[in-house]
Formats: sequence, C-alpha cells, structure tokens
Amino acid sequence: MTLRPAGQASADGAVAGRLGGLPPMPEGEPVPDLPFLAAVDLAAIPPGATDLPLPTDGTLLFFADTEDPWGDDDWARLIHVPVGTPVSERAPGGDWPPEVHPAKDLLLAIGPSLPNRGSDTEEFPHGGELGSVWWKTCGEMQTEGPVQIGGYPWVWNGHPITDHDHGPGDWVLLAEVGGDDLTDGELGVVYWVIRRDDLAVGRFTEARACFDMVG
Repeated sequence: MTLRPAGQASADGAVAGRLGGLPPMPEGEPVPDLPFLAAVDLAAIPPGATDLPLPTDGTLLFFADTEDPWGDDDWARLIHVPVGTPVSERAPGGDWPPEVHPAKDLLLAIGPSLPNRGSDTEEFPHGGELGSVWWKTCGEMQTEGPVQIGGYPWVWNGHPITDHDHGPGDWVLLAEVGGDDLTDGELGVVYWVIRRDDLAVGRFTEARACFDMVG
C-alpha cells in the first residue's frame, strides 16, 4: 500500500497522510530536532490493505536526517500519536532548526507488492522468481509513492531486514519513506522495520530505521 500526492496515478482519493510541513506533535512533548518527513493516519487504512497487524487508529510521525543517516543513532525517530491526543503543529526550537519540506496531502493507493530483487533462501524459496515477476510487471502496477506501508521494500544495496542484524524475531517492513521531495533530489529511502508481535500491541518504540540510496 502506498501513499501518493494528489495527481499521481492510481491514488484512490482518500487522504491518509501528509508529506512534509510541520509535525502535529502531542502538546507538551518536545519536537525532535530532525526533518519531519511524513504523517500517516492509521484510521484511514482499510482492514486488509496491508500485510501488517496495524492499530486501527492513531497517527504515525516519521522523522529522519537523510543528509547524514550514518552519523549517529539519533538520525531517525518514529512517534505514534494515539487517537484523541491533543496536538499542535510545531517546529523544533534551537538556532539551527531542520529543513521544513513542502506540505502535501497524501492519498491512499492500494495494490500488489512484489520484491524488485530477490534470491532463493530457506525462508523464501521463490524469492528469485518473485523478483523476476516484478521486473516484468512493474510498469503496470503503479507502485511508486513517497510513502509505503507494509509489503516488500524497494532495495538498491541492502535489504532492510535480511541484510541487517536486528536480532531475533519476525521482523517486517513497517514503512518506507523517500523520494526527491525528501532527500534533496537524491534517490534515497528510509526504512522502518519492527517485529510483528511488537507492532500488534503498538510498541512503536521498538521500531528501527535504516537508509539506502543509489550508489
């Protein structure tokens, strides 16, 4: 499932999030000193639209420094705002505030997800075959969008789950956020991954982020 700005093909019309702008932060909670990438309204995602056990309401806020994602452990943050929480759109304080990306509403687009590349493994015995199918059908599937929830990640160099040592558990792709509007014209993407059981009970603090780009 992808979220796309108005005007892109295959968006179903329901506003399900926002790209850029100022984050709608819970009142009294400090704003992360990081660029705000996107917000996703979980209540706008229909049941069965993804392969994830998502909460049925609340908002996910995605922050990341895509200029220096390898600098330290504080380069990205994910915040879950429960439904009914008073919020206000605020920028972080300080003398050097992060860039504010232009705000755009994101519309829901539901479609199939296939790996753009893969190899056969014990866990995924048909990974190579699925990757081949993707390349034959990608022009018709219209899967592009700055935000993807669930499904298979777009992989350039390293797979966000299988090529990172996150520790034991059933890790899944929670979100993929990227695109020219958010990465200063570079082809880069931020992935958030989480254990399926943590996601099922809303432990979003257990999610982890990683970054990939062309090159």
